[in-house]
Amino acid sequence: MAKETYNIILRAIEEMPVIDTHEHLPTGVEESRRGEDILGEYLTHYLSSDLISAGLSADDLAKALDPSLPLMERWDLVEPFWEVSRYTGYGRALDIAVRDIYGFDGICRKTIEELDQAFREKDHDQHFRYVLKELCNIKVSLLDIDTGSCRVDPDLFRCAWHPEDYIMPTMEEGSSSIQRVEKAYGGEIRSLDDWMDAFARELDVRLNQGIAALKIGLAYVRPLRFEKTDYATAKECFASVASRRNQGEEGQWNLFSRELQDFMMHHVLKVANKKHLILQIHTGLQEGNGNTIANSDPSLLNNLFLDYPNVTFDLFHISYPYQGVACVLAKNFPNVFIDMCWAHIISPSAARQALADFLDALPYNKISGFGGDYLFVDGVYGHLYLARRNICETLALKVEEGVFSVDTAIKIAYHLLYENPRRIFRWEGI
Repeated sequence: MAKETYNIILRAIEEMPVIDTHEHLPTGVEESRRGEDILGEYLTHYLSSDLISAGLSADDLAKALDPSLPLMERWDLVEPFWEVSRYTGYGRALDIAVRDIYGFDGICRKTIEELDQAFREKDHDQHFRYVLKELCNIKVSLLDIDTGSCRVDPDLFRCAWHPEDYIMPTMEEGSSSIQRVEKAYGGEIRSLDDWMDAFARELDVRLNQGIAALKIGLAYVRPLRFEKTDYATAKECFASVASRRNQGEEGQWNLFSRELQDFMMHHVLKVANKKHLILQIHTGLQEGNGNTIANSDPSLLNNLFLDYPNVTFDLFHISYPYQGVACVLAKNFPNVFIDMCWAHIISPSAARQALADFLDALPYNKISGFGGDYLFVDGVYGHLYLARRNICETLALKVEEGVFSVDTAIKIAYHLLYENPRRIFRWEGI
């Protein structure tokens, strides 16, 4: 790859606006800091998974996150595992953020105390907006919302809402998601029809709040294969759950049978199909440590792509390590798209190779090039830095191979980072 070609494309990419397809950031700048200090912030997401994979114990991670303990005592716990993890995508993103945002030469024993001081001295409300708008040039980020309000700062965010409470209700802190729905949308839930009516009411509220998509993350807890269940079977299953609840077994509401879960998933998709909604789906690697990766194979969704042609399916994370399967699905189905959110930090090299394969196999309007997928804003910057260079390197190699010109490479990059997500999510005026 000629350095001159790479530099020309990179200069253009660095000037491009970005639409960020997926974030877990705080809903407003007033809540912009996740931790009281640098370790509390940076160990809330991703890096902690690599540290545990490298051998850090859960107890020591908890101590490292405890702001009441001295910073260097906590750093001593983390340092050996950081040193063997810092060259992963997760580690590199943070080293890059520290270098470019705070001016330190990475995260290490020599810098950690001064870095922590610089972090604490930031006006974090201003810092939050500065990183997203000034450093990243992100026009808007699609924010992941489960049960909270979808009314957010429109200068920063749009929302994707989880309808998963209706598919797989859970218990949290002594209260069920059924109780949440009853209180806010449904009155007393006694039957499957009541439950479906409550979903319709909440969806209308969320649409009025301006949601841009629905989001399903159920691959963390079950396979993505959703079979068809007839109404009579689902009604009987729901009646059984309601009976247990009437006997005071509120905790049993998180035990929807697989048939009932499948029925509700199809019900959600039938509604989405009528309303031409967009569905973002977590596929591939699950965040954290220890899970069943086969649950998230995107091929399990094949029946849904066939049955709901008016739903736009946005497959997250390039479905890594199933990126080849995701590519085939996007090639076969006009309503299936590939989203590179998270991918550039899962494995930068895998993301580059996948993008090269996608560009060989797919029309390039099928690919969204970036979603930060972070809980804290500094990580977004580090991730985008890697994403821009991944896209640049992949396109520059195509130019050197004679596939297309430099001008075309720049046009494709603009589509990946801005135009494709703007069109997929139907955003005018952004």
